[in-house]
Formats: sequence, C-alpha cells, structure tokens
Amino acid sequence: MDTTKTVILEPGYLLERIDNEITVYHPTLTTSLYLNETGALIWELCDGVRPISEVIDILIKLYPENQEQIADDVKALVTRLLERSIAVLN
Repeated sequence: MDTTKTVILEPGYLLERIDNEITVYHPTLTTSLYLNETGALIWELCDGVRPISEVIDILIKLYPENQEQIADDVKALVTRLLERSIAVLN
C-alpha cells in the first residue's frame, strides 16, 4: 500500500459512537462497519488531507509501546474501507 496517499471517506456515512468505539453505516446502502477504539481513531485521522504515513506516525506517538503493529493495523483497516467502498485513495 502506498502510504503517501490520502484516504478519502465516501460521503453519506453516519457514525454511531458508544464510548470510544464507533459503528459506521450508510442509511441507504447495506454497508456498516464496527470500529474499536483504535479503528475509530484511524477513521477520524483519515480526513482526506493526511497521508497514511502521517496517520501511522500520529498513532506511534500516541501508542509507542505498539509501534511494531500500528502500520499493519492502519493498512489493514484502510484495506477494509477500500474493499467495502467506504473510502478511496487519492
């Protein structure tokens, strides 16, 4: 995955937040996705401006004890978003 690209979330998705977790769903499509606390943070950081590499760097600063796993987790979630047509890369 090219981490210099940005993730652009498709419009029309709604969020339901419970504590630090969110469920993302589209009211007219049959698409929904549950995101744990880390996934929710990744979602919020994917603002269409920050490249994926910057999202990874921010998370490493927040969770240095998990730095070995963070890049893989971010890439895995972005891949899920792309596969479900919830986001595109720019």
